[in-house]
Amino acid sequence: MSAALSLKPSYYEALKRLTVELAGVKLGSDHAFLIETRLSTLARKEGFESLSDMIEELFSQGKNRLAIQIVSSLLERDTHFYTDKIGYQTLFDVLIPKLYQVYKGGEIRLLSFGCSSGQEPYGLAMSLDKVRSQFKDMTIKIVGIDYPSSALERARQGRYSHFDVQRGLPIRDLITYFDRRGEDWVIKDKIQKAVEFKEFHLLSNLESLGQFHIVLFRNVLPHYSSPAQVRVLRGLAKVVKPLGYLMLGSKESLSGINYGFDPEPDHQGVFRRREPEPEPEIEDPNIKKPTGKKTFEKSKKRARDIADLGKKKPKSG
Repeated sequence: MSAALSLKPSYYEALKRLTVELAGVKLGSDHAFLIETRLSTLARKEGFESLSDMIEELFSQGKNRLAIQIVSSLLERDTHFYTDKIGYQTLFDVLIPKLYQVYKGGEIRLLSFGCSSGQEPYGLAMSLDKVRSQFKDMTIKIVGIDYPSSALERARQGRYSHFDVQRGLPIRDLITYFDRRGEDWVIKDKIQKAVEFKEFHLLSNLESLGQFHIVLFRNVLPHYSSPAQVRVLRGLAKVVKPLGYLMLGSKESLSGINYGFDPEPDHQGVFRRREPEPEPEIEDPNIKKPTGKKTFEKSKKRARDIADLGKKKPKSG
């Protein structure tokens, strides 16, 4: 494999550090191969003659826009329809009926946190369409957020290849909710209109998103660094409504880092938000306040920092 790699060894380590710094995500052990395959396509799209030329420009010029595109490309996840069917069953058989009993109608808001190319939020919309008659007078709004990327653009278009729809999607749902367009399948308008997609920096201040009755953050928490896990969970604790739910994967846990979430009995991976405790009257000056930024946009100092990352040599040994 080493013969196929085209970058300086120090650049692989620099790109790993950049991804952790901007997004809090740790690349896997095959990071060099992932970097080559993901970023070679981006380099061609951006008009560079080679991947090396693009990375050289990133670390010599410290360009913020290019850094955003590179990190977003490295973060794209390969997602399937109806991943973790236990979670879907719990959501529609247990959690939404509980909320329906509490609210007796009105609007229920669901957030797909890190939605990638949109299979999860569209899966939610299709599942909801099948049981809508059970929840009369209730409107369920679905929002999907992720870093700006080509995956998120595909989600907005609702367009999937034949290979995509073969992974997890029942044939009945394909016939009912998709139209054939050339070689691809496109989700019908009524399902597309049920989902809103937003570009969002997942480590930024989440409060601007509003509050949600259920947040789905499934099967991705282990990919975050420890500080990023803390930061994300603190943010989610502010957007999940009191007595609302946080859903991880059906085999995941919070490992004691709960920030006001209690495990839901008999449902692994589901946590209920406690009522908030009264705020202290005196603010702690040592606690940093969120900036409110939603994007990767950084100052000129950040541009210099990006350039410096490319100059650092990885530690030996």
